[in-house]
Amino acid sequence: MNEASAVLAQRLQARIKSRENRGLAILIVKMLVYLVLAAGLLELFYPGTVTKYFDYRPTLTQVSLGLFGIVLTVFVLDMIQVGNWQMIRRARVDLITELSRHDVVERMTMVDAVTGTFDKRYLDEIIPREVARADRRETTLTFVRLTIEGFDSADRTVGFQGGEKILKETVQLMKRCFRPTDIIVRSNVADFIVILPETAKNGALTATRRLLGKVNEWNRREAAHGFTLELSVGLADYTKGRDVRDSLSALEARVQIYHDQQGAQPS
Repeated sequence: MNEASAVLAQRLQARIKSRENRGLAILIVKMLVYLVLAAGLLELFYPGTVTKYFDYRPTLTQVSLGLFGIVLTVFVLDMIQVGNWQMIRRARVDLITELSRHDVVERMTMVDAVTGTFDKRYLDEIIPREVARADRRETTLTFVRLTIEGFDSADRTVGFQGGEKILKETVQLMKRCFRPTDIIVRSNVADFIVILPETAKNGALTATRRLLGKVNEWNRREAAHGFTLELSVGLADYTKGRDVRDSLSALEARVQIYHDQQGAQPS
């Protein structure tokens, strides 16, 4: 969080704390007023119940006026408390808005300009978060590593813009085959890591097979463009108690290379 946002967040938190303390003080005063009101009602309906402990004996009119004043005081305190609650609510909304805005801005700086996916810097943030969630829920977290084979030659065969088009369309194929909750990160020039929360390895394999089928269709449709899309696929899962670094290291081993001409599928 930048310095200006941090200062604003601190001010909003201080305002909320101040209003909460004010609300507590109002509540204490109201409790004392209610005690006086209860004593006044007792004296009104059972004369002498309270005043027998004092030398002064108020008249019925004085008791009635006193009760009216107490009720008016309670009403005023309630109005002040309502206004205080509204101030707290607005301060909380402002704080949430500021934190959300910061989160959006921060994420935007981690978005890859070509593909629109997150870039590799986001891995340092999202992996610990997803691992913690998997541990908390005791679910499986699966990673899929996808590499576009021969992409280094794309600039020579289809040009720079053609290479960017391949990257963009590969990501679109991924988005059609993986779930909206799955996280796609461009980890290198032609490498992608897909993080699949609450997904076992079999579920990741199903999505990957679906992707390879879409790649097969893409190659048939784009055959005249001079580039055949081939993917290498690495899969690794994480469960509670394991070291996530072992799972990430396993992605470096290419489990299966898919070639459109052979129609291979990962198994």
